[in-house]
Formats: sequence, C-alpha cells, structure tokens
Amino acid sequence: MACHVRTETRGNRPIFVLSDTDSGASASILPSYGFNLFDLHLPAAGAPRSLVVTAPGWEKNPEKPARHGFPVLFPFPNRIKNGRFSWGGTSYSLPLTKPPHAIHGFALDAEWEVIDHGEGPDGAFLTGRYRLPRTFPNGAPCWPSDGYLDIRYALHGRSLTLDATIANESEGDLPYGLGFHPYFRLPFGGGGDLDRTKVVIPASRFWVLDDSIPTGATLPVDDALDFRRGKPMRGLQVDAVLTGLEHNAEGFVVCRLVDEQARCEFRIGFDAVPFREVVVFTPPNAPDVIAVEPYTQTTDAINLQQRGVDAGLRVLRPGQQESLRIAMETADF
Repeated sequence: MACHVRTETRGNRPIFVLSDTDSGASASILPSYGFNLFDLHLPAAGAPRSLVVTAPGWEKNPEKPARHGFPVLFPFPNRIKNGRFSWGGTSYSLPLTKPPHAIHGFALDAEWEVIDHGEGPDGAFLTGRYRLPRTFPNGAPCWPSDGYLDIRYALHGRSLTLDATIANESEGDLPYGLGFHPYFRLPFGGGGDLDRTKVVIPASRFWVLDDSIPTGATLPVDDALDFRRGKPMRGLQVDAVLTGLEHNAEGFVVCRLVDEQARCEFRIGFDAVPFREVVVFTPPNAPDVIAVEPYTQTTDAINLQQRGVDAGLRVLRPGQQESLRIAMETADF
C-alpha cells in the first residue's frame, strides 16, 4: 500500500505524518496543540504543492494557534460578545481571549487524545478526540454540557478528507458551533502571479457586523464581497462572514483557489448542512495568504439564537451525535 502513517518528534512534541508515496501527498498533524493540521502537501501541476500556511518550525514551540495551520474552532467559532451568555438558567462568563470578546472556543490549543491511526480503504488516517468540559479548573461554569469532538483525517492520492463527529454525553442539551480557520497560500509554490489567481466562494449574502459582532441582519453581497465569479488575490483585503451558500447536486459547498499560471486549483468542499457560513479573511502584510473558514454558525450565535435570530446554533439532545465532512483536493486544467 502506498499510504502510510509515521510518527516523529519535533521540539519534544509527537507529530503524526500521513503520506501517499505514489502521489507525493502528505499531511502533518500536531495532536498536543489543537490537533492542528499544520502542513499539507497535495500534488498539482506535476509536483506536491504546499497549501497550508504555518511559520517555519512552529510545531516545535507552538503559540498563537489561530494564526497557523488549520485550527479547529469548538464549541464556538469566532466571537461570543463580551464572553457572556446564558443557557438553561445558568450564566456563563468566558475568558476574553480577544478583548472585549471570547473567541474561537477551547479546542484549538488543547491537548487531544489520539484514538486511532493506520492505513485503510480511504488511505492513511488519524483520529483525535477533544473532550468538552462543563467547568473550568477553578470550578466556574465553562459550557452547558459535556461532550466530545472527534476528527478523522484521511489522505489518499491528491485528496484529504476530514470527518468530524460531535457527541453529547450529558443529561442536558449541548449547544455548539464548529468551525475551521485554515490559511492557504495562492499562487501555489510561491513566485506566481497574483493577478492570475481566483478565489471562488459561492455565497450570495453576508452578515452585517458591528465591532465584529453580527447585528442579526444579512444583506446581498455587493461587488466587494461577491466571490461567485472569482476575485484575484492582488490587492484583496477582506474580513467578512458570508452566508447564502450555494451547493452542488451532492449537497456540497465547494470553494476554489485557482492558480491560472500553474493551471491548477485547490478545492475545499463541505456539507451544506450544517455548514451555513464561510468566513473569508486576508491577514495584514501577507498578500498571498487567505483564510477560507467553513462555519456551522455565524459569530455570537449562542446569543443571537436566543434573540430569535436564525444564527445556525446546533443543539444536540442527550445521547445524540452528528457527523459532517470537509473534503480537500487539487485538480489540473
């Protein structure tokens, strides 16, 4: 079999590397710090292409988890306003990780448990588990219910599949949102032409924000936020929560990063249900980097939903679980 899993140690941290020796594809994951997929190479235009952006050597001494690799955002992506919400008669006050708000959940810098790895019909795979606590170490309320998030990465050929399962292990309802914050580089391989790139996101609406918090209203995308026909990376500056996503016949929303000079593209697709939003973000001083972030909800959904806004908050009943998928691949043209 061409697909393999191996372990390495970098900076005293165990790393799992999935590889396909036939295609040259590889994926490196750091379980001890958010189960972060910090390196991904998939073949395109005749060579493996580095797709996920991480600072060199970051995995040896990781910090600032939301700025590197493929962070996992759970049980809420983006912000909770002022770090406060109420659920079932209990008030919650979360650490203000991006003052004055809480941001991106608790899983992105946590130590995950590796529960399975090996080679199977869908290639080399690795499964990790994050357990969601109800209380902080000091005993203060953390989240309304206990539960867990499993993520399974599988690498084969020129594709990487992410399967996520969320389960409620408590006697009460488990509200949650799940998101991912991957950074990608375009053009592929560096040295390409920013004008000959396209970012394609099939979104027809956007959430109106006030200090990064949705007001509860959405509007049709204007020219600055309409990515349906593609926008070049040259001069692109954006930070928006897009919605009204269009899906294909298989029920998948597909976003595309196109390198016209290299005549190849990277596709990230995800289940239209429950993924309803995509955050698109270009970090400052990085003209060839873009974050395309699938979310199951909008920002501050746990507060908006209780105000009567359809914000995408997911709620699992006791003993219930649900699964969702993200698929990434390259293609030549």
